[in-house]
Amino acid sequence: MNTHELELKTAYWDDPAARNAFKEFMMSIHGLDFSVWESAGFWDDAYTPFSYFHNGDVIASVCMYMLDAVIDGRPSKVTQISGVGTLPQFRRQGLNRRLTDIGLEWIEGKQVGVFLFADAPAIPFYEKCGFEALPDYAECIEVESTVSRGGAVKLDLDRPSHIDLIFDVAQRRAPISRKFGILNPKLVMFHALYLLRDFAFQIPELDCVIFCKRDGERLQIFDILSEEIPPFEQLYPYICDVHDRRVEFYFHTDQLELKSVRIKVLEGNNCYVLPPFPMKNVVFPFTCKA
Repeated sequence: MNTHELELKTAYWDDPAARNAFKEFMMSIHGLDFSVWESAGFWDDAYTPFSYFHNGDVIASVCMYMLDAVIDGRPSKVTQISGVGTLPQFRRQGLNRRLTDIGLEWIEGKQVGVFLFADAPAIPFYEKCGFEALPDYAECIEVESTVSRGGAVKLDLDRPSHIDLIFDVAQRRAPISRKFGILNPKLVMFHALYLLRDFAFQIPELDCVIFCKRDGERLQIFDILSEEIPPFEQLYPYICDVHDRRVEFYFHTDQLELKSVRIKVLEGNNCYVLPPFPMKNVVFPFTCKA
């Protein structure tokens, strides 16, 4: 199809018909219902679409999510590419390549790095666009049995007051890492409402919210929201279990005052960056992944 027959739209979230068309497209392509995020009031204008429309429907789209970041202690911005796809009947016409080029031109000079997490079939496409693979890591420590002091309160994401509590702390949060941290509270809420809704806990004594999940002898910590990140030694007794043997952190742990930290490669995440990217050996915070 000639692109002259299509309508290119961007920054159209204030157009209800176009926004609903995008939501239907995302449901069709990725099986993702944005209504939960939208109805809770966390739709983020920083999530910028570049879409081709045909007869009022989104038929191909690429989204550029510009994220407030801290890199090596300095305020920065990075951009994540997500929400990419084309309806089956419009594929193999170069639509996503054109939209990707348009989006990259739009963000040029506004940020210091571009990254994405690719589905395996899309890897050749991104390599043709100039992206390079960058391993994604978690950081890990071994732990010994610790006496629990209790006090962690499980949050219920079906309760508006608990949603408000998490968002309040997310807006006040310090970066989880000075090495590489992301500060987009509405993206945190996306994860809270979808992927981490069963794993949110408040620790009132520390005025923090922690997202964590226990898998046998392994404790996975996905994020810590607090105005002042507590040392792990102070935090751990609130969330420990007698069976814990290993803790995995899905962010850089430079603020947790840990010793003997090792890294673990996260297989299958297919992280790709557009050179030059400002860091190597990056632990991309779990709650920054769109």
